[in-house]
Amino acid sequence: MSELAQLYPWHASHWQQLSGSEDKLANFPHALLISGIAGTGKKALAFYLAQTLMCHAPHKDPQTKALHPCQQCRACLLFTSGNHPDLQYLTTAEDKKIINVDRVRELIQWTVLSSQLQRKKVVIIEPADAMNQNAANSLLKTLEEPVPNTVLLLVSNKKQSLLPTIRSRCQTIDIGLPEPAMARQWLEQQGVNESALMLALSSGAPLKARQLAQEEAQAIRKEVLEILLQVADNRIDPVSGADVLFKLTAVKKTKTAKYKLTASAFDIIYWLDSVITDLARLSQIELSAGAEQFISNIDYQQDLQQLSNRLYLKKLMQLSDSVNKAYYEIQGSINLNLLFEKLLIDWKNCLK
Repeated sequence: MSELAQLYPWHASHWQQLSGSEDKLANFPHALLISGIAGTGKKALAFYLAQTLMCHAPHKDPQTKALHPCQQCRACLLFTSGNHPDLQYLTTAEDKKIINVDRVRELIQWTVLSSQLQRKKVVIIEPADAMNQNAANSLLKTLEEPVPNTVLLLVSNKKQSLLPTIRSRCQTIDIGLPEPAMARQWLEQQGVNESALMLALSSGAPLKARQLAQEEAQAIRKEVLEILLQVADNRIDPVSGADVLFKLTAVKKTKTAKYKLTASAFDIIYWLDSVITDLARLSQIELSAGAEQFISNIDYQQDLQQLSNRLYLKKLMQLSDSVNKAYYEIQGSINLNLLFEKLLIDWKNCLK
């Protein structure tokens, strides 16, 4: 579990706020909501905080005076092995998209038990916005009547999706995007090439940028971009283009194949959304230079800028709505080939 608990460079000021003294840890709030966009390390911060709260002998940074887990006491060793009895992590089941009320009720029953190591008990709920209405209402009772010596850490990319009554009973810390220079330096230390491009593609979120830098993710992006360009230039028809995209989601890696490109339906929709958003921005802004500050796919800037002049903006915005709707449609039972076909036909109709 130690790999889950990390402080990233852009967490420094937040960490000072959370653990700047012994008093802050001793009088830690019973519930903390850690919010912010995806890819900024909120879960890692929550686990690092949990380890610090349960550590028997936190050590003080001589420069910042902030406290950190010692990594040597029994609590830290149990945490590192993933066997700490006073930590509970509640997330969505592998085949589910929500956290239901039964799982929250089980968690609440656990919170009333005594700490086995005589320190704080910690609960991490991530993503907290995955709780359905009944689960959220059940948790609310615990927030209204805090259990002594127990800390609830809620992690969310979409805090506005949480019940207002839950938000009001939690202290909140918002993890913002790091400065671009800091993010690029960190990415380069991680061995990421084209750090500026990856940050643009991830809207400035470093962990998302590192994920998108993987060879397969970039290959899928370029495949989607090329299909859109080919349809726009009549080099391929929408039906054939949709078939290519569908096959990306259908191909499976095999032991005999050295490399086969595979994509999820989400990957395809994500990159379609990215390109269409770029085109919508370019269509609405008069640009002579510096377009890279407005778009994500900066390596295709020239192609997209030229293409933006050939589009009906109203139809493009309608297509954007259809793509956003597709995020929800792919979560159910839907014919992906027909979905991609419809989106590419709509894309073709956006052209003047």
